[in-house]
Amino acid sequence: MWHNMYGDTFGSVRGAEQNKDGLAKNPDTGYQALFRTGSHQSATRGWIKPTWMTDSLVRKDLIGQKIDKGFAPDVHCPTGAPRESFVKITKAEAGGIDGRGLWKPAQDQLRPTYESEEMKEYLKGSFIKKKG
Repeated sequence: MWHNMYGDTFGSVRGAEQNKDGLAKNPDTGYQALFRTGSHQSATRGWIKPTWMTDSLVRKDLIGQKIDKGFAPDVHCPTGAPRESFVKITKAEAGGIDGRGLWKPAQDQLRPTYESEEMKEYLKGSFIKKKG
């Protein structure tokens, strides 16, 4: 799975819920996500390319510019980087549990639906001036 897949947005999730075929396409903008929810780490199955897991694939060494041929785990194995892992999540600060407290980026007005006026101006592109 590559990292350049089109991740979901609020609109594409809404589209996936509304479209009869489940297509994750934003009904307002036409943006189409590859995933109904999430992004590359939300895949429900692997799409392994046929050349993966072969010893004859020409590849670049992990370090340097050497082009070589033969087995290299991070190139040939479907479990190559990035690897999934189990993590323990521990609350470190107020973050909206049970509707109390705000996550720090929301408190700092940097998150969607919590934007400061300055952030709204930034998102509109007001900090950029066109010449001509």
